[in-house]
Amino acid sequence: MFTSRAGIRESNERIVLNKIAQKGPLSRAELAETIGLNKATISDIVKKLMAQKLINEVGIGESTNQGGRKPIMLELNAKAGFSVSVDIGYNYIDVMVQRLDGTAYKRELFPFKTIKRDTIIQELSEKLDVFLSSLPKAPFGVVGILIAIHGIVLDNQIQFTPAYDLAFLDFKNTLGEQFACPVYVENEANLLAVSDHTREENYANLVSISIHSGVGSGVILDNQLYTGINGYAGEIGHMTIVTENGRPCPCGANGCLECYASEKNTLDTYKELSGHENALVVDLCRAFLEKDATAVRVVQNMIHYLAIGIQNVTALYNPEVVFINSEISRLIPDFTNQIEAKLTSFTSKNIKIKASHLGEEAILYGAGYLVIKRFLDS
Repeated sequence: MFTSRAGIRESNERIVLNKIAQKGPLSRAELAETIGLNKATISDIVKKLMAQKLINEVGIGESTNQGGRKPIMLELNAKAGFSVSVDIGYNYIDVMVQRLDGTAYKRELFPFKTIKRDTIIQELSEKLDVFLSSLPKAPFGVVGILIAIHGIVLDNQIQFTPAYDLAFLDFKNTLGEQFACPVYVENEANLLAVSDHTREENYANLVSISIHSGVGSGVILDNQLYTGINGYAGEIGHMTIVTENGRPCPCGANGCLECYASEKNTLDTYKELSGHENALVVDLCRAFLEKDATAVRVVQNMIHYLAIGIQNVTALYNPEVVFINSEISRLIPDFTNQIEAKLTSFTSKNIKIKASHLGEEAILYGAGYLVIKRFLDS
């Protein structure tokens, strides 16, 4: 319950702004009708949002069946600010800047980086300083930075990172002070799920599986991101799938899914068996498509173990669809179909296995979506 008129007014302003951001261009009359506020209130809010340069008048709409003056349409001012997304993988840093409507403005990938605990914040600080210095002026500047971490995150704090040692590093305050904006930290698989959900709004329940150095998943239940009490929900890479003589995992257990089905493990196995010490994922996938026996064996093993993990996921969460995101799945056209063909339990009946939307940029777009949403809600 609101305790003041000011609180009600601020809430109404957020509602109007978000409605324009999601459904615009909209007229003042359409806003009044869809939100349920009177036209005078809508006009006052629109006037304030325009003065703040958050929305623009963009043209003339169609008149109603009864005729009358054609309405002036309103849309979000995409140039009012920028969001910044950073994906820190086990051997790369990927950075994207988006405008407030979610469109990409600038992106740069720094591959084959050695991620070191002692230097990563300083290195990222320097890269962002150069990257952001060329942005054009905007009323709100950079509205937030979100850093995607391949590990467990709880309340903006990194709890565990199996592929690199970043636990409890203070990105939030260090970078926040330097760039004078909110800085957030989030699990990359959760961001993948957010990205897929924004593209597939008809699915209220989905799981998005991110396969890189490890195997993680983001879970959307009833249109909400589900992370569990300690942020562990969706850590399917650490479910035990080999009970006897399982490979040791950095989490402390043995026989975890990511020890057998991660992209890194699959590539490392191919390098060892083939003798191609400098092979990249693209080399593995090319060899697979050319039916090289070693490549076929290691990729089929990956698919076998992923199918076991996804079978368990369908029993746990009962999603409508499972999305897969990895470089291997993008380069092998029928990768998801091969996984789906191995799902035999009634728990996976009628559940689609699909390639994640937006490919390698999906995590960055998910991060940008959350930054922009938090800015608009504030």
